[in-house]
Amino acid sequence: MSQSSEDPGLFATRQSLLLRLKDQEDQEGWQEFFDSYWRLIYSFCLKAGLSEIEAEEVVQETMISVAKQMPQFRYDRSKGGFKAWLLTLVQRRMVDRLRKQNRWNRVVSQVAPFEGSSETGVTDHPDPKRPELDVLWASEWEGYLINKALQQVRELVSEKQYLIYEMHVLREVPISTVVANLQTSTMAVYVAKHRVGKLLREELGRLKLEEEPQ
Repeated sequence: MSQSSEDPGLFATRQSLLLRLKDQEDQEGWQEFFDSYWRLIYSFCLKAGLSEIEAEEVVQETMISVAKQMPQFRYDRSKGGFKAWLLTLVQRRMVDRLRKQNRWNRVVSQVAPFEGSSETGVTDHPDPKRPELDVLWASEWEGYLINKALQQVRELVSEKQYLIYEMHVLREVPISTVVANLQTSTMAVYVAKHRVGKLLREELGRLKLEEEPQ
């Protein structure tokens, strides 16, 4: 599908990117997809117990799976949305790889317990502890969205305002230290905290609608 046949604004959404991937020659679309999600998949695999090499292989195999599914792909939000669909592909590749090495039960048992509940309905392997990996995926996904939102917000505010927010809110540096290091005022710290925080919440909300359509 060529981009020229659609409203260009639609291509900012995840659904539209997936439609672009139906065109195997759309190198820009495929690069955008890879750049957007490889770190998320890689980090998830590492925290699930895979080695760096195994995590890299799962990333590559997941991308191949996406490419194979694209010609017949139909985006159906009633089946759980993009987040659940991508988790299904990643877990299938993890299960395939770990079953070959007879390590699946050991890896799952090493996953640290998380509080929360599963948001997906994937049932492509029988392991009873799989919900822990669902929650791990949800945690990694939230981190991915926050980092992406921060990147967008950084472009909307001054460098100094972002540095203030990063130091005081993200790194939890005391106000007095921020004021001294950045040669600013206490009021400026409060203003930056409010403004950047508000933009971050708005951007995060927008990304959740884009990445996790209901």
